[in-house]
Parts: sequence; C-alpha cells; structure tokens
Amino acid sequence: MSTSRRGLLAGAAVTPLLWTPPGASAAPPRGVHLVYGADARRTMTISWATPGSVARPEVEVGRDRGLGMSVPVRSTGSRRTGTVYHHATVRGLEPGTRYRYRITHRGGALRTGTFTTAPARPVPFRFAAFGDMGVNAAAAAHVALMNKQQPDLAFVVGDLCYADSSGGTGAGGPQTQDFATWDRWLRQIEPSARTTPWMTTVGNHEMEAGNGELGYDGYLDRFRLPGNGVQGAPVTYSFTWSNVGFVALDGNDASSEIDRNNGYLGAAQDRWLDRRLRELRADPDVDFLVVGFHNCVYCTNLVHGSDGGIRARWEPIFDRHGVDLVVNGHNHCYERSHPMRAGAPVVEAGRGAVVDSRRGTTYLTAGGAGQAVYPTGGLPLSYVTDEDGLRIPEATTYASVVENTHSLAFLDVTPRSAGRPATMRLTALATDGTRIDRVTLRRG
Repeated sequence: MSTSRRGLLAGAAVTPLLWTPPGASAAPPRGVHLVYGADARRTMTISWATPGSVARPEVEVGRDRGLGMSVPVRSTGSRRTGTVYHHATVRGLEPGTRYRYRITHRGGALRTGTFTTAPARPVPFRFAAFGDMGVNAAAAAHVALMNKQQPDLAFVVGDLCYADSSGGTGAGGPQTQDFATWDRWLRQIEPSARTTPWMTTVGNHEMEAGNGELGYDGYLDRFRLPGNGVQGAPVTYSFTWSNVGFVALDGNDASSEIDRNNGYLGAAQDRWLDRRLRELRADPDVDFLVVGFHNCVYCTNLVHGSDGGIRARWEPIFDRHGVDLVVNGHNHCYERSHPMRAGAPVVEAGRGAVVDSRRGTTYLTAGGAGQAVYPTGGLPLSYVTDEDGLRIPEATTYASVVENTHSLAFLDVTPRSAGRPATMRLTALATDGTRIDRVTLRRG
C-alpha cells in the first residue's frame, strides 16, 4: 500500500468529533481510566464517560485533599452511541508523586481517585501484561486479580472489548457490532484503571467497520495515547518507566494473517521502531526493552498460529537491539518461548529458569485475559502464516511453556545495582491466583 494513503489518513485517524455540551446531566462519571503521556514522569490523562452531554466537565488535581489545579477537558462523541467521552491531560507533574483527582460536571455526582507518576530514577516496580479481555466473568475476575497484585501499570496488547466481533474482517455487517460494549468494558475495568494506568494498543478487533478508514476511530474516541509514535499512527507510542523502555506497535500494519490494514504505513513503522529502540538502548537508565502488539510472532496455538509478516519485518529489528521481551495476545492462551535469536531458540528456559536476556528475546503470548480459551496449543507441529497468507507447517521447538487457560502475566522489575544485574521476573497467574509459570530475565 502506498505512502500516499498513509499521508491521506494521518489527519482522519486522529480528528475527534468535538462535542459542545448543551446542558446538564445528573449522571455520574463512569468508566474512569488513566493513561500516561509520553513522559510518564510528568504527564497523565484522566478519561471517563457520561451517557450524554454534560455542562462544565472539570477535573481538579493536587497532592492533597485541597487539590488546587483545574485541568481543561476535551469531550467527544462516538459513532452509533449517545455516550460522550471526556479527557483531561495533566502536565507539569512531579516524578514519583502520588496525586489526587476529582471529576465533576454541573448537576452530576463527583468521582475521585488517585494516581502516581513514574519515578525520576530507576526503582523496583511491577507491571501487568495481557490481551484479549472482553466483557465476561473471567475478565471481571482478572480486574480483581489486578487489584490484588497492585501493578504500577498494565500493558494491554489489543482486543480490548470486542465491540466489533468480526475481528477486522467486516464479515456479518452491523449485526456483528455493539458499540455499547465499550461502555460496559470501561465500567468493568474501572476498579483497576481509575488508579492504575492501562497502556493499551490495538488488536484486530479494534479495526471496527465504519469507524474510519483504519477502523480505529472508536478506540481513539475513548483513549488519549502518548502521541509520540509513528506519524499517521496514533495507536503507536513509547514511554519509559523506571529502567524499562516500553514500545507499543500496530501489529495490524504488519500482519499476514488478517491483512485489512497491512502495509498502510509503508516502512514508516519499521524505521520508527528501529530508531526508537536504538535511542532507548542508548539510555543509561534503561535496562530492559519491552515491545507490545497484538499478533503473535511465535505461538503454537492452532487457531491463529504465528504471523510470518511480523516475523519478517520486526524480528531482525528486535534482534539488532536486543529486545528482552515481546508481549502478544491474539491466541487465547498463555505461552512463553525460549529466548530466540535469528529464528531459533538459543537456550532452554523451562519453568523457574534464570536466563541472560542478552542472548535472545523471549516471546510471550498473554491472550488469556477473558475471552474463550483456545485449547489447541502445545503440539509438536503448528504453522506460520507467510507473507502470501499461506499457512506453512513448522516445528514448535521455540515453545517452552504452554497453558491453555485464562491468565494474566505480572512482571517484577529490579534495576541493576553495584555488583548485581537488573532482573525482570515474569510470573503468570491463573484466574484464581494459581501460579502457572515463572521465569527470570537477567541483564547486566
């Protein structure tokens, strides 16, 4: 697909339908969720929804109950729903600081919450990683598990709510769409997302038919992302938290399996990825590089298998810069690879292993966050979808741990210190909190 199409879409993908509130509503704010800005130490966006337009939406922020700072609010509608989404971006914050906030509008009940900015210097922290959630009992249980584990942030790799069940194919038309599902999902995650930033990106189910040329308009109506990624692709971004550089990609641009948006950025995403990883690796405070996107680079599950288009474009870049961990979803299961380099495992890393992540990249499929589990993984033979869309059989020697179950991954990161390497311990927990996997990545 030509670069000219990318230029044509650059504005259309991000232009919101601005909503001028004509009156007051007694409905309280709901679906409150947080997103870091490009500088996670100093910027936070607070977002929420109301069932209709409201008068004088406002956010106040401060370090104590006195609050003291009023933040401008942008409000937008979205296709085929009367819900209005509100976003307030708070800038000039202090690193490593806990803030209170209060959301109000005229005639409506207020909502309050807290958040903490990223630290100025590397400190130990925890983040969650997962995708493929939906609105269901397992997903709700995972929100409770999040609150119990108390991560500092969540890295969510697409297929968030399934408002368009066609999965980017457009098959079935409007009958496959229920955009009110977004509101149900935002209310479901609010117990976690109102205090813990959820850093999300798109999966194939965010390619919603009728929601803009790329299908992302509905997602972008509801999330205000850091905005420092590929030009023309606001769903891409990066940020640093403590000693970890996070990079969020649009896997739909590179996918061979579901090719609706394949190639819409030309080579721009690849060039940006290469440059951003080089910059992060040169940062003396960054130990680990974590990249997230939806489609699987390595997965044995027979429903979607592995995506050869992404392998061909991005695996050499991951190898070049020594990416430590790649987080994917798409297949509804848990799966972890051995450390990989140049398409082959370089060392065995079973449960409980401690591995030097400088030797190879670990690929994690964490797609068990709520949707129906795919019980078809872990076999000696699976397939990769090549760049022509053909399913090519391949041996699954890359796979270390395969669990066909609902689960979330939690990663405990410790910066390097005198005489001790930096570590990132991955623990996968089933819905009831049972541990199904553990591995420690070490660098330095």
